[in-house]
Amino acid sequence: MKKSNKSVLFICADQWRWDCFGFMKHKNALTPNLDKLANKSTVFKSHFTGIVPCGPSRATMLTGLYPFIHRSVRNGAPLDSRFTNIAKEVRKAGYDPKLYGYTDTTWDPRFLKDKDKKKYTYESPMEGFDPVCHLPEGNPDLWANFLKSKGYNIKNPHDLYTREKPKAGEGYVFKAWDIPTKHSDTTFLADEVIKGLEKTTSPFFYHVSFLRPHPPMFVSEPWHNLIDPNEIELPKENNTYEELLNHHPFLKEIAKKFLNENLYKEVNYKDLTEQDIKNLIAVYLGMCAEVDHNIGRILKSLEKNKLDKDTLIIFTSDHGELLGENRMWGKLGWWDAAYRIPLIVYNPNEKHYEINDFTESVDLAPTILNWLNEDIPINWSGESLIDYTKKGRRESIKSHVVFEFDFSESHYSQFVEEKLLTPEECSLICIRTNKWKYVHFPSLPALLFDLENDPLEMKNLAEDIKYNEIKNTLLSELLSHRLRHQDRQLSSLQVSKHGVVRVNGPQSRKMIN
Repeated sequence: MKKSNKSVLFICADQWRWDCFGFMKHKNALTPNLDKLANKSTVFKSHFTGIVPCGPSRATMLTGLYPFIHRSVRNGAPLDSRFTNIAKEVRKAGYDPKLYGYTDTTWDPRFLKDKDKKKYTYESPMEGFDPVCHLPEGNPDLWANFLKSKGYNIKNPHDLYTREKPKAGEGYVFKAWDIPTKHSDTTFLADEVIKGLEKTTSPFFYHVSFLRPHPPMFVSEPWHNLIDPNEIELPKENNTYEELLNHHPFLKEIAKKFLNENLYKEVNYKDLTEQDIKNLIAVYLGMCAEVDHNIGRILKSLEKNKLDKDTLIIFTSDHGELLGENRMWGKLGWWDAAYRIPLIVYNPNEKHYEINDFTESVDLAPTILNWLNEDIPINWSGESLIDYTKKGRRESIKSHVVFEFDFSESHYSQFVEEKLLTPEECSLICIRTNKWKYVHFPSLPALLFDLENDPLEMKNLAEDIKYNEIKNTLLSELLSHRLRHQDRQLSSLQVSKHGVVRVNGPQSRKMIN
């Protein structure tokens, strides 16, 4: 099949908060290259992932399906092989989709041989991609071999991402990574992408996925000392850890994990001082700056090799980072900071727009196919964002976003261990409008927050009868959303005397009064 003359550079940085950019007016973020890209692109300021953590969020982004359809809802939960994805679709269009980095995909074990390595990890490359530089956190062999060639003593590649555990009473060891930035994983990945671009002579599809600013929370110089920790404002918080324990059963469980266990080995979160928190945030922003620097190198290579004129450039993240808000870190729960993510879409020769409408990660795969003038699979949940890049608007506007979190695995759920809930009951789903957020649990009390008056989401209104109508409206819309976007692989087709007829796919609609 003859492919178009258009190319795609699809960049994802892991765990990058939506607001940690210069163009988002963050006081401490240093992101000159992404700022430059944003100033000539369409910037989506209310963009959300459909689920956390890494594997599920990437499955959602790359399949164009909501998690309640694809059901790869935890790291390690298999992705059903019957679903297509962006790599398979662009391959049909004549492209050889290259993967630099990782997709954190768990393959369907029903179709793997017993000794297949993909059966023993959730960090496999997604089916359809050509993993020319596969660099998962769990086993970064390519990078480790590179370091060995430079004289480093590497016994176990995974040890590259470990650090001595802080001593009792130490919250965080503020120390630069001993691997220089010229040999860091971030630089190595960018170098490999640049090598690929230098060899590219035809339209291409590159998916570039950086690990950073995902933990571990350390970075090389000069990025370690780039941001002055003393200039960092402490994150917003309302409650102590002890008060969190009594706010909701889910929070009680999660807070126990932070009080009694480490989320990541290099940090004792229960022992964090205010200075520790500032140091952590400074290092996080330093990791962002290193990724930004290397994205700048990739974009310069794109221009140098005259590949930028017909290339759609997308920058996003798989999910956010709580970064100490409400005394929480990582990505979990229902808070916006875990689900709200950046999105920059550069459409060549189009104007700069800033979009405040709701958009979702399921929209990216349809956007890419629309750019390539290819049909969007009938069962995909998302909608193309190309019209936003051309007009600064789209007729079909979402009135809400929906996202979920599964906490059934033992790493999170003492509910399961103590046989208080079944694994199927250990999940939550949120519907968020501009003003309201409703959080539904199968067997735990619901939550309702007024986001305008309670942006930290700490005052639960669900038990107040004054808000019953609002709660019921949101619950009804959540049910409608599930029904509207259920799997349509075959249900969107109709066999008739005229043959097989295709009916309309998903569209964002408002409630009919």
